Amino acid sequence: MLLRDLTKAWISEYEILNDHGEKTKKWKFKNVAWLNLQQDINELDRNSAGEIDYSIVNARTTMSYDIVKGNGISLTDISGTEGFIPDYTVTDNPKIGSTILYKLEKYNGK
Repeated sequence: MLLRDLTKAWISEYEILNDHGEKTKKWKFKNVAWLNLQQDINELDRNSAGEIDYSIVNARTTMSYDIVKGNGISLTDISGTEGFIPDYTVTDNPKIGSTILYKLEKYNGK
């Protein structure tokens, strides 16, 4: 993939904190990756009302990064901050040939 097509993304992971029975997610910075972000619109991205769901983004790369389902993806620098919320979460990561496809959904805070 060409470098001009890649976007710098900050990867984060979470740990679940139990505060007197109240479970919360605390996000922490993991690493940085260069991803090719695209919004592939097709019939599968439509909701039950027939509207296109623009909250799904596909990120592709040929590099091997430590990104798994449930990780957070931010498009702004989060490396030195605490208490941040990522922009997207990884919902799937199949490998197609030499390319890894990360399905990202807009993070709603849950």
